[in-house]
Amino acid sequence: MYLCAVNTTTKNNMPRQERLQSATGIYHVMLRGINKQDIFEDDEDYSQFLNILHALVNRCDEQGHSLPSHCTFYAYCLMTNHVHLLIRERDEHIGESIKRIGVAYARYYNHKYERNGHLFQDRFRSEPVNSIEYFMTLMRYIHQNPVIAGLVAEVRVYPWSSWHEYEGDSLSISICDTTPVIRRLERTNLYEFVTMPVDDKSILDVDYGIGGIITDDEIKEKIAEISGIQQPTDVQKLEKKKRNTVLKQICEYGANIRQVSRITGISYGVIYRAKSGS
Repeated sequence: MYLCAVNTTTKNNMPRQERLQSATGIYHVMLRGINKQDIFEDDEDYSQFLNILHALVNRCDEQGHSLPSHCTFYAYCLMTNHVHLLIRERDEHIGESIKRIGVAYARYYNHKYERNGHLFQDRFRSEPVNSIEYFMTLMRYIHQNPVIAGLVAEVRVYPWSSWHEYEGDSLSISICDTTPVIRRLERTNLYEFVTMPVDDKSILDVDYGIGGIITDDEIKEKIAEISGIQQPTDVQKLEKKKRNTVLKQICEYGANIRQVSRITGISYGVIYRAKSGS
């Protein structure tokens, strides 16, 4: 009855691209609110989503006997309108696990806020994780999301990511398998590790920024059209309100944040806040 809560349509009814398969069973997954809407309104919503993740990996039958986990989580970060997961398939296909998450949370959210219809945009996005090097890169990227977005100054102060599990916070809900990272790094070195810059531009981000359909030249032309500026880096020199208006319009045009950051030299966090109007 609630399967309609996850939107699986595609633009222009084009055939879906076949999902890339991971040789390790590990994927970086992102879920985003439909029309980029917020999917978390208060602390209760974040907590409910974490309870759903917890239920997938800590399963019991009616008698209280343990059952095999549907999947394994290595990292997560819940943002205002999207979620990042580092997840491994176990006793079911990743698509089934993500459907369980999406349906369960949409059912809760729609009931609480007296709404109907889809909550998540399209089908979930994923990329395979086929090496330990990329796995470790994603560990940093996922936990740095709130800092990149300008929500907090430090990874460790954001309450809705799995980093608290890695730091051994006894109050945090236990969802993730931290052993692959702990085996490679002593706890005293963990925070230095997670704050190392992430330079990999191919990572699946909030703008689904792998490749994209808007070219750099098109972005430069659009900047010139709406601002009269011929040199994209000169956007930095605009008065703040005008700068943010230009950045917002460029993102609405279809450019992803990483692309705009690279072309203008303006930080990811500044562009993110301009785009969201915060």
